[in-house]
Amino acid sequence: MGQKQDYIDAVRGWAILMVMTTHVGKAFVELPWAVKRFTNPGWHGVQLFFLASAVTLLMSWHRSRAHDARATRSFFLRRFLRIAPMYYAGALLYAFAQPPSLGFDAFQLLRTLLFVNVWRPDWVPTTPGWLVVPGGWSIGVEFTFYAVFPVLAAIITTLPRALALVAVSVAIAVTANTIGTAVFGASGEAASANFLYFWFPNQLPVFSIGFVLYFLIDTARFTLQRRTTAYMLLAGVAISWSLVTQMPTASAFFTTNTLAPPLLLVSVVFSAFVLILARGPATLLTHPLVRRIGVLSFSTYVLHFLVIDLLPAWSFGLIDVKATGYAAIANFIVLWVLTVAVTALAAAAAHAWIEQPGIELARRLTVRRAPRLASGG
Repeated sequence: MGQKQDYIDAVRGWAILMVMTTHVGKAFVELPWAVKRFTNPGWHGVQLFFLASAVTLLMSWHRSRAHDARATRSFFLRRFLRIAPMYYAGALLYAFAQPPSLGFDAFQLLRTLLFVNVWRPDWVPTTPGWLVVPGGWSIGVEFTFYAVFPVLAAIITTLPRALALVAVSVAIAVTANTIGTAVFGASGEAASANFLYFWFPNQLPVFSIGFVLYFLIDTARFTLQRRTTAYMLLAGVAISWSLVTQMPTASAFFTTNTLAPPLLLVSVVFSAFVLILARGPATLLTHPLVRRIGVLSFSTYVLHFLVIDLLPAWSFGLIDVKATGYAAIANFIVLWVLTVAVTALAAAAAHAWIEQPGIELARRLTVRRAPRLASGG
């Protein structure tokens, strides 16, 4: 497989737009249910991020293994310097902008900075506590995936193995959640259920589907030449997503119940979406503006929570989050547009001043080793 394609940036762009949509929707308590039922599932944009992460990491892994004898070490260094600078900057920003009402907790700060904040209900936290970086649960899950990725990438080298990984990961998720229900039940039913949705064992099947998606993209022999065909297939994906996210389910996370949780079904639908973008012609869904948002997606993810909180207060009465009915819909649209625009501007600065220097440092550190390895040093 060649270099990373533009479609990956488009996928990330749609993922962060979905996440922002659900969080803007949550700002309006009285937003009509007819609208909110379609804004709430936007939180599955995180699963789209996880799928994109698995695909891009495998692309990078198979490229680097061919010429880097220390590929595993380089992998961890690149991933840390790709995420940590902006994540730590976010922690500092929120500490000043939104200091914790229950006080600062040095251990919680340490757990968050070490990316192990998603292993207990009071660390995420789903119980009262300091959320060092809003949305930080997904970063903790992502780093846990990084920890096991080199082993998985070395073992899962074919599509059949990737399919087997999905089956094994579902079994792990069911088992872990069954045990977790008993272990973490003391935190309260709601806190335990929320935590079991967040933690890595429950999200592992999503990453596993990402492995399947990678091999499908890598080995696919078809190409969609006509935009009309691509748009028809994308319309089918949109309808499938709408149906899946509105289906009743016994649980949001994997359990012994036979009903599949939404995140599994949504991940399958998202895989079809990514495959169409990967093998199809350019469409409005891969528009340069969407791709640009995708490039800025990590900084956007970190910053958009603060933007959503501040804009209503700074809008001079333009945005009323307590509005009802049609007024709530109008206010939602205004806040959504402003959130996307303002966050994108802030994210562009953060990407240039914080993310890019970290990426460049990782590049220099990993490339610098190559001559010594080539000479046997």
